[in-house]
Formats: sequence, structure tokens, C-alpha cells
Amino acid sequence: MSATIALLEVLDRDGHVRHNLPITDWPASVGRALDNQLVLDDAHVAAHHFTIDADAAGAFIQVGETINGLRANGRHHGAAERFPVGPQSMRLDVGDSHLCLRLAEHALAPEQPLNTPRTLWHHVGLPLVAGIVVLVTLLFATWLDTDPDDLSRTVGGMLMTALIAGLAWCAGWALLSKIFTRRSHFWWHVRVLLLAVIALEVVDTLAHLLGFAMSWPWISDFGFVARYAVIAAMLYFHLLGIEPRRRTRLRVVAVTAFLVGTASSLWFNQQARDQFGDELYMNHLFPPALRVARPLETAQFVKGLAPLQAVLDEKAKKRDSGDAPTGSSDEE
Repeated sequence: MSATIALLEVLDRDGHVRHNLPITDWPASVGRALDNQLVLDDAHVAAHHFTIDADAAGAFIQVGETINGLRANGRHHGAAERFPVGPQSMRLDVGDSHLCLRLAEHALAPEQPLNTPRTLWHHVGLPLVAGIVVLVTLLFATWLDTDPDDLSRTVGGMLMTALIAGLAWCAGWALLSKIFTRRSHFWWHVRVLLLAVIALEVVDTLAHLLGFAMSWPWISDFGFVARYAVIAAMLYFHLLGIEPRRRTRLRVVAVTAFLVGTASSLWFNQQARDQFGDELYMNHLFPPALRVARPLETAQFVKGLAPLQAVLDEKAKKRDSGDAPTGSSDEE
């Protein structure tokens, strides 16, 4: 029996091997024609798309008569082009088909550890702890915002809404992961969601606390920028459970989402409030002991309000000059 000198693998969309062709002698051709060693049923592949061969200098690939060419490790090669096989396994994209060429002399990549948890605690430990933190945070926020007479009913509705929304969100991502990677990664998406909720609470609280302590209202005014950063990171890690092999592309998607969200908020704020910030005034007050900035004298504070007089007068003049409907009067 002849020794295998190379292996040509046909890959799924997610990178798993669907079929492989052991190569025992050169040349080996690939295309749609039936006289090829590897026949691809792909309308974007030529009859004899490319050939793998070897000479004294080593193995090489000869591209055939094709209008689409092929991509080897991301680099495009056109018709009739010849190029050497590298020192490591080579990814070949031919039409809509994805191949991997491995020579006998190529070094094998190290074995990757399975991410299978050893115990139930390793499986659900982090989501459980994160879930408790989120639950306590939601209960505390509800307690602060709700009248005591309606507290029990409001807490019940909040818990039911949060549970249903969280499960639906994670189940949707898990379904996408199952479709594209054959694994649901449900607990991965649960961890991503819970950690993102905690991060949103942390950055929101820190923005308001720093704004209050340092008398920097712009921090809380533009706190939505940090929130969009957390949301973009959450989107990236959710997508990572669907396309784990395309990290660079996923980073581009996350950064684009962050920029679009931030730009949209800036534009809407400018249209609605004539300012880029999100708040007209700092509306979160903390204990005075947390103040770091020196208090402002009353006279100095009143003096700082003087520039507002012209702005208010201008707005009042516009309102009195022509905004009232025709035919209306004070008596009406």
C-alpha cells in the first residue's frame, strides 16, 4: 500500500472536515470534471480548477483555466498562476468550497483542550454568581424607584419580565450557535448577558458617582458612550459563539456597532436638546461625604448663571414673536 504524502480536506462553513482525499502520488487535480482526483459539485469551480504537483524544489499548486481563480491562505491567485505550497497546512478557497491541504512534512498543530466543564459547578458556577449579582442589583433598583405599597407587585412583574427576556435572548443566540457551529453554547450566552448587565450597571454608577464627586457633569452627560462600548463588547462575545474562527471580522462588526450607536445618540441629542450630551442636568445625588471637589460659593454660583440670561431672553422672544397659532388670543 502506498504511503500518504498529502491530505486534501473539504471543510464545512464552520471549519469542520466534511470529506478528505488521501494523496499517494503526484499530481492531484481538483475541479468539476469527473477525471479529477477530487470532484467538487460547485458551479463556481472550473472543470480543472487547479492541480497539486511536486518537483525538485518541492510541492506547488498550478491554477488551471478558471475565471474565479483561488485564494490560498487569503491571497488570491489567478488563472495559469503557479505558487509553492508553504511550510504549513494551507487553506484553499475555491468558488464556494473551502479546502485544506496538508503535506506529510507539515508539522501538526498542538492538540487543543476541550472546553467541557469537569463538574456541574464549573458549568453553571459563574452564571449562578453573576445571576445573583444581577438579581440583587435589580431588586435594589426596584426598591429605590417604587412606592412601598406597590413594591411586591412591582418586584414580581420585574422578575418575570427579566427572566422571560433573558431566556428568550440567550435561547435566540443559542439557536444561531447550534445552526452555525453544531453546538448551542447556551451557558456561554448566559454568561455573556449577565456579565454585560453587571458591566452596564458598573459603568453607569461610576459615571454618575465621578460626575458628582468631582463636579464633572460631562461624565454622566456622556455616560452613554461607555454603555455603547459595553453593548458592543457583548455583541462581539455573542457573535464569537457563532463564528469563533473570524475574530477580526467580529471585532470590525462590534466597533462599527459602537460607532453607529454613539453617533446616533449624539445626533438625536443635538436634535432634541440642542446639545450632544444625554442629560440636561446631573440628576444623581450621592452622600455629601463622597464629594471631592471643593464647594462653590453662592455668590460665585449666581455669577456663573449670568450668561444664561441672554439665552433665556432669546428663547422667550422667539416664543412670544410667532409660535402662537393664527387667531388665538389670551382670552381664548
